[in-house]
Amino acid sequence: MRKMNYPRLEQGSKLGIISPSSGLAGLFPHRIERGIKLLEKQGFQVVLGKNALKKGQISGKPEERAEDLNNFINDDEIKGILTTIGGDYSIQLLELVDFEGMKKSPKIFMGFSDITVLHLAFLKNSKVSTFYGPSLLSNFGEVNPLEFTLKSFIESTKRKSIDLHNVVEYTDEFIDWSEDKPKTIFKKTKLTVLREGVAKGNLIGGCLPSILRTAGTTVFPNFKKGIVFLELPEGNLPSDSYSLSETDADISQLIEMGFFENCKGLLFGIPYRYSDSLKKQFHSLILERLKEFDFPIIAELNFGHTDPIYTLPYWHKTKIKSTDSDAVIHIDGLD
Repeated sequence: MRKMNYPRLEQGSKLGIISPSSGLAGLFPHRIERGIKLLEKQGFQVVLGKNALKKGQISGKPEERAEDLNNFINDDEIKGILTTIGGDYSIQLLELVDFEGMKKSPKIFMGFSDITVLHLAFLKNSKVSTFYGPSLLSNFGEVNPLEFTLKSFIESTKRKSIDLHNVVEYTDEFIDWSEDKPKTIFKKTKLTVLREGVAKGNLIGGCLPSILRTAGTTVFPNFKKGIVFLELPEGNLPSDSYSLSETDADISQLIEMGFFENCKGLLFGIPYRYSDSLKKQFHSLILERLKEFDFPIIAELNFGHTDPIYTLPYWHKTKIKSTDSDAVIHIDGLD
């Protein structure tokens, strides 16, 4: 891959907010307002895209969603673009995004879940390192936003180094956003080494089914020499987990596509709303399906659909060293 661009976000920067997929932001504007206030409290200036609060299953037509994104890409005052939430429809923007504009004027870009599609597109087409991290609706718009998530966002977007061995308590509690109450159920976890080993490579990945959505497109990634991070989305309902059968099918498809053949290491986020028993089945499934490979595999990391989460920078040099009882995952900064 040719030389990458690694933009940084400084305090006082102006941020643009977009909804490139789901139309949920328009249904819960109080959470967007709260997320904006949180960012402003950190010293950022915030601008809301004109189509960001369009209500419905999708936040406007593809052309409208792309218009917001392209307007911010080509606005010299905007230094970062944040998303309100994921969804299922980022794939509709691939032919409409100004990737050349992003290459000429690199911006911070952040989101998770379905936003994986745009991360991979910016990596391939614009050679820009973006960030797999929090959204306004799911994280910054919480009644009690978690300090861990906010701190990681600020430090990571400054391109500081990150150590992922500090796993913390998490929540995957489902809250009806119309009720507007804080999450109170937190669970303990620990970093889990599924396969020992030492590896180094460039960090790349995203939400498992969202990566598959790019199959057959020009932006499906080359994971050669990659330290790959993967996580699972919600199920058919926001209160449901993504089923093991779907996970099995997705991983099996990636194996057939040669996805893991050049992978150097594999990191899994904490699966949303999985019980301890289901996690054990999940881990057994991973080991069984990937038994032909020898790279290290580590699970139960804080990124993806739980909270708090790390903000992960695409294409940063990453090192893994894991034993049966311990693991260290270090993402190099650009300090």
